[in-house]
Amino acid sequence: MADDWLEQSLLDAVRDGEMLDLAGDGPVDEAAMRSWDSTHTVPAALIRDLVRGRRDIETDPHGLRLRGARITGRVDLANITSDLRVELVDCFVPDGLNLCDSRLPGLVLDGSCFGHPAGSHDPPVDSARFTAPVMTMRGAVANADTPSGAVRFLGAHLGRLDCDGARLANTSGPALHAEFLRVDHSVFLRDGFRATGVGEQGAVRFAYAHLGRLECDGARLENTSGPALHADGLRVDRAVFLRAGFRATGAVQLVDAHLGLLDCDEARLENMSGPALWADGLRVDRAVFLRAGFRATGAGHSVLALNGVSVGSLWLDTSGVTRSGQARGALVGIDGLTYGDLLAPVGLSRWLELLRDHTPGYSAQPYQQLAAVHRAAGHDSEVRDILMAQRRDQIDRGGLRRRDRAWARFTGLALGFGYQPWRALLLLFAVLASSVALAVVLGGPGGGLEHTARAGTPTTPCSVVERVGVGLDLGLPVVKTGAADLCASTGSRAGQTLTVAGWLLQLAAWASATLFIAGFTGAVRKT
Repeated sequence: MADDWLEQSLLDAVRDGEMLDLAGDGPVDEAAMRSWDSTHTVPAALIRDLVRGRRDIETDPHGLRLRGARITGRVDLANITSDLRVELVDCFVPDGLNLCDSRLPGLVLDGSCFGHPAGSHDPPVDSARFTAPVMTMRGAVANADTPSGAVRFLGAHLGRLDCDGARLANTSGPALHAEFLRVDHSVFLRDGFRATGVGEQGAVRFAYAHLGRLECDGARLENTSGPALHADGLRVDRAVFLRAGFRATGAVQLVDAHLGLLDCDEARLENMSGPALWADGLRVDRAVFLRAGFRATGAGHSVLALNGVSVGSLWLDTSGVTRSGQARGALVGIDGLTYGDLLAPVGLSRWLELLRDHTPGYSAQPYQQLAAVHRAAGHDSEVRDILMAQRRDQIDRGGLRRRDRAWARFTGLALGFGYQPWRALLLLFAVLASSVALAVVLGGPGGGLEHTARAGTPTTPCSVVERVGVGLDLGLPVVKTGAADLCASTGSRAGQTLTVAGWLLQLAAWASATLFIAGFTGAVRKT
């Protein structure tokens, strides 16, 4: 009797475009749903017949609208193309829903609870290759124990997907399996959305999907045996938002994805077995934001794997990036990372510290990229600092041979690796001052210098001015004052000392001049 009444009431509601509300003001949580009796029971076959148009009624454009029902049997809408919009709000569907290869004008599953029979491998909500302009699952619950996923959108095509506040869990695979999903506009996984899954497919899987926009603000994704978000090859035309308390236990994986924008401000990522953010090969047309409270804890080769990433503008603050426990390794992997602008409020010294101390090993490309950005901005002084820091890192971690390392250290000290040739000029001045000091001190009366036969008074002591001239002749590699023609070294001990010192000072002067020319012309930088 109750079955007949419910069936007729649903038929009347579909004809009149009204919601058949079987819950009223009563509770609609999962515990209450499981206690519903026959006054809430609607057979799945009736819903299928209505969607197929097999009941002799004229349906209202509002479609099938049902709330607070316990639906017995699996709702099988597979392979159906219908003009009937379907709303199953706050319903209990213990055997799940099959939408494979179907097409509807709209589907609302807000607040409903889905499961699947024990031993079944079918997802509680199977939307593989499903097509609809809009599908919403706000506040819905799906619990599964199947490798296929708790909710599956494999190859589906939707205009918009809204799962705000939904809670999806799977003990044998992904919670949300959306590989190859296509969504023309937006996907919403916000406002307390939770997904718990296991395995390498990820808790939420968007591999090779194509979306207009993805918003996960405040979502929580958990997977202790694989990625929290697996989105390799994902394409998002506008933006991906993982902000405002977004939390991922397990890696956020965006390898070879192509996004319009990526914003992870205030996100918290944690992965105890590998990178917290794994985005090698990622392309972002506009900007990447990893700042404003961004936190990441990981292990493995690096916490943030950004190798080969291409981005328009980069906002990167690593103050909240840490290694898990006592794990050893780098904070960031950025070999091959390219960007047009560095907009992050992080000073150059912090960037150089990051490249030197927190990357897996020496690589020239990150330094060259940083220098290119500063060069384009006209910051020539910063460019020199960057390139000198690169050479120091190459000496420490670049695997140079002992001979090459020694030469690099010498050119660093003498020329600033060719970027500061004034150092060689200072060395030349030091040689010149030493030469003058030696000539003045050792060439005094009774010392190592006396007038030659060309002077008016041979064998007499040289004056101070003449001794200074001799010192200049010793220290200058090319220019001569002619003082050495009038004053010469004696055979005394001081004179012999001055002679030997003069040879060494001449050698040092020529070496200093040569180094200055090599640094000034860039010859040292080229080596």
